[in-house]
Amino acid sequence: MSGQVEPATTRKRRPPPKLVRVEAIERVTPALLRITFGGPELFGFTPPRAAAHIKLFFPPSEMVWPPRDADAPRAPSRTYTPRRFDVQRGLLDVEIVLHGEGLASSWAENAQVGDEMTIGGPGGGYEVPEGTKRLIIMADESALPAAGMILEALRAECKIDVIAEISNRAEERELSPVAPCQPVWLHRSDIDQPGAALGEALNLISSPDENTSWWIACEAAAMRKIRQQVALKFGVPKARLHTRGYWKKGASNHPDHDYGDDAG
Repeated sequence: MSGQVEPATTRKRRPPPKLVRVEAIERVTPALLRITFGGPELFGFTPPRAAAHIKLFFPPSEMVWPPRDADAPRAPSRTYTPRRFDVQRGLLDVEIVLHGEGLASSWAENAQVGDEMTIGGPGGGYEVPEGTKRLIIMADESALPAAGMILEALRAECKIDVIAEISNRAEERELSPVAPCQPVWLHRSDIDQPGAALGEALNLISSPDENTSWWIACEAAAMRKIRQQVALKFGVPKARLHTRGYWKKGASNHPDHDYGDDAG
């Protein structure tokens, strides 16, 4: 629903959004920007859970935002991962993948230190299932910030496998400065088939057992195919199979609550 204002009557009451400003911008890879937000209102920000989400709001020029009335219509928004929050300094890092023209991508390309932004959240998050001794993460670039948060939340004794699909070698990067891992990097050979390389990589995974859990996040249609393949090939119960559609090919604002449950 890009460019449309969500009617107040269709929403649950949410905490008021927070007005922040851009404090720093870092180009991590050719297609990834890390934007650091700060401001007094972030000192009331709740430290996010691993793989949580926030909203970045992009109000039309004629719209007063943030509104004083919590029931007022909300501005168009996009969903991102609150990658890192410094509680003491009140600084929030958000990593934005640049994919050409788009509401958030275009804003990020032109962002300057001092620019204002309004955020909502955080919400959601991922809890590693109890008894997990091995976690397999399969993700594309849209989900790598969340994958980094999960790495940092894992117990030291938990074995980790990370399989990451990206556009090319230039997008390979460190996922966490404090939780080292060596991802299997897959370079997307066909831009029209996002997630295909991840699906093929299931052949690389060996000997998952009843103590293995899965976190799979990528393009929505690809996620559903991979979810079905994992469930059938390895007999993984739903309690140990967490999937997310972070985006959908051809859609401008895919819902942030797509868990692929309809895939079985």
